[in-house]
Amino acid sequence: MKKIKINTCQLIVALCLFVLSSCDENNDPELLFEDTPTVRIEKSIAELKTALQGSENGWKTTYFTDDSELGGFTFLFDFISDSEVIMDSDFGTPDVSATSLYDITLGSTVKLTFTTKNVIHQLSDSNNFPDDDLRGQGYKGSFEFLYFKTEGDDILFKSNRDRDIVIRFSKASKEDWTSLTSLNKTMLETNIPKNPLKSVFRNITLESGGKTTLYGFSFNEARRFATVTAISKDAVKTDLSFGIAPTPTGFIVSPAIEIENVVLEEFIYNLDDDEFVAEVDGVKITLSYADELSFLLPFYDFGNESRGNNNMRLYRTNLPNSDLSSENFINFYKEWEAHFTATQSGRTVTRVYLYNLETVDNSFVQVRYLSSGRSFSLNFKFTYTVTEDATGNKIYKLTETLPVNTTRRAGILPLLDFLFRDSGFYVQKMVDFNANQNTLGIIPVDDTTMLAQWYDF
Repeated sequence: MKKIKINTCQLIVALCLFVLSSCDENNDPELLFEDTPTVRIEKSIAELKTALQGSENGWKTTYFTDDSELGGFTFLFDFISDSEVIMDSDFGTPDVSATSLYDITLGSTVKLTFTTKNVIHQLSDSNNFPDDDLRGQGYKGSFEFLYFKTEGDDILFKSNRDRDIVIRFSKASKEDWTSLTSLNKTMLETNIPKNPLKSVFRNITLESGGKTTLYGFSFNEARRFATVTAISKDAVKTDLSFGIAPTPTGFIVSPAIEIENVVLEEFIYNLDDDEFVAEVDGVKITLSYADELSFLLPFYDFGNESRGNNNMRLYRTNLPNSDLSSENFINFYKEWEAHFTATQSGRTVTRVYLYNLETVDNSFVQVRYLSSGRSFSLNFKFTYTVTEDATGNKIYKLTETLPVNTTRRAGILPLLDFLFRDSGFYVQKMVDFNANQNTLGIIPVDDTTMLAQWYDF
């Protein structure tokens, strides 16, 4: 076998050339930047501080902390120095005359932290919660925002508590600082909640592709959250529930509503019609009251339910704290109780029943009352007829058959006038009272503000 001879001098020269070549191709990553990492971080912090202080009227953000069960909360920030900030909000108890402190530091990224107490901290306080179901969680907010990026003039952050939530700071206007406490709060407290003097039927109408779908609308003001469930049986989307954030002109929703690739998120309030409308590319969603029904109510077969419960008790006399009667009816009922006591020498109403609803000619209203600690009752017989409106809703009309001549009648008369009215009632199946009893509402056809909740037995 032939041996390969290696020239030592040639090898040394080759190694020297390789080393010199490597020096010419210096790949030190720090030379890709003009500054050291420390300097670059300091610059980023300084640039963010400059940007936050650079908006003439400060910044505005609407923060949806968890749009699966909570709405949005709008804040205004005026960064008046490298460390001080003034805040306002349509949430909590803001004080625009007070300053608090903020800081911008480096954590996993550049972080904006509101370091001393202000209204933003009321969102993250676990002892400040909208209802018992969120006890210990509060409103799920954060007071630490992680700088994310800029888009045009906007600055985007992520919540340090939930990094899937993006919080957009947009430049505020002078008007924002006045409308937040006036228009936003008026919209939230007056226009978005159901008006107790208006119809109990407040629905969302979705118009798309020549088809109309109806949804029931229920708003939890404390949570700023709307529960929206389909009334129309052929609804493609059965649930449109969303968080709500009030604006001076209406409200925005999150998550946005997507219908046939059209995204709707802003509802505008129409004062004349008392309705909110969102409309984009031929898709229209309207939140409005319905004095005349154009949809079918959940059916309750008056007197003939399958479980055979053919007697009914007025719900509010049993469990007033969970009464789902309308405010107008509750006010009427309280006034009637006071009227009865005033006209009946201090006697007090205890219960109201409807009996024998399985028969149309042997039914009666029973009013029970206390007198000198003893319980008494009066019965008022009636018959009822069943008709149907153009939409298909049943209308039940109760007619007193033989007026009872009693000294107590004058005290009971307002209730009898309510029950034996000429227009009759719609009857609406409601959430069951328990496994054995149905819960229902009766609503006068001529006054849909007056839903009275009953349960059968």
